[in-house]
Amino acid sequence: MNLLGRKIITSLIVFFVALNLDFFLPRFAPGNAAEIFASGTRVPQQAVILLEQRFGLNQPLSVQYVDYLKNVFLSWPPYFGVSYEFYPTPVSNLIASRIPWTLLLISVSLFASIMLGYFFAGWAASRRGGKFEHGSVYTSIALFSTPPFWIAMVLIWVLAVTLKWFPTYGNIDFNPGTGLNYDYSILIHAVLPIIALTLVTFGQNYLILRGAVQEVLKSDFVTAGKMRGFKTTTISFQYVVKNSLLPYVSLLGYGVSTMISAVIVIEFVFGYQGLGDLIVDAIINRDYPVVEGSFFYVTLIVIAFTLLGDFLLYNLDPRVKQ
Repeated sequence: MNLLGRKIITSLIVFFVALNLDFFLPRFAPGNAAEIFASGTRVPQQAVILLEQRFGLNQPLSVQYVDYLKNVFLSWPPYFGVSYEFYPTPVSNLIASRIPWTLLLISVSLFASIMLGYFFAGWAASRRGGKFEHGSVYTSIALFSTPPFWIAMVLIWVLAVTLKWFPTYGNIDFNPGTGLNYDYSILIHAVLPIIALTLVTFGQNYLILRGAVQEVLKSDFVTAGKMRGFKTTTISFQYVVKNSLLPYVSLLGYGVSTMISAVIVIEFVFGYQGLGDLIVDAIINRDYPVVEGSFFYVTLIVIAFTLLGDFLLYNLDPRVKQ
């Protein structure tokens, strides 16, 4: 069996394990949706019992588990029921309404962090041992080590509260208007989350690319380029950095999973109503169907990008086939 075949089998095992964790972990937390709802209001115990019956929470765990597997494997798209918090809205409708907002943050931040990592790594490669290289390494390590929520809160404090350049909360104004005013409202609310997510992921991208650059600099074609009189910046950007992109490809799934975990925290801090904010609310309120549905699709996305990275690496790097 070749490498891709082993990767696919491993991914199927990971998917099944994650599917079970999506079901059991939320239920191991103390309390359920009905009890959480009753704890904040003066609801009689009889009402709690009726809510548990309505949501099926009074059934044995084994029965809930079998129903969960049936809804996942015997229907397409998988049916996760209705949300407890937004009853009776189906989970699929909730996820579909939140995903575009999250994709906006991830797509722009991913492009920006990769471009910044590419530029900084190339510039540092052309000035090895200089102040720029040392400063960029220390900065990337600091950003990589800093919790996403702390970066988000600092941005809110400096750029939103102190300077009042951007709104502090939400993903759109209460009354955004129409046309360009509507687009501007979306854009101005997305700036701070995008900056936070870019800073969180830049450190990782730069460190990965810089490590690969150090290896490529030892190659013979770099020495040949220098002997032919090519400029240092030309060698760095056109030869060294381009040949250092394979680690990006091999770690594609890891990068996507890191970005998703960061965007969950950042959306919650900014009150940005994307998929991440929905997941945090569902966990707090024990909204099992939303938690199961959200993590199901997140797991599929991470596994898909991991396999895509393995496939691209398999075809781009002949050493992998050997």
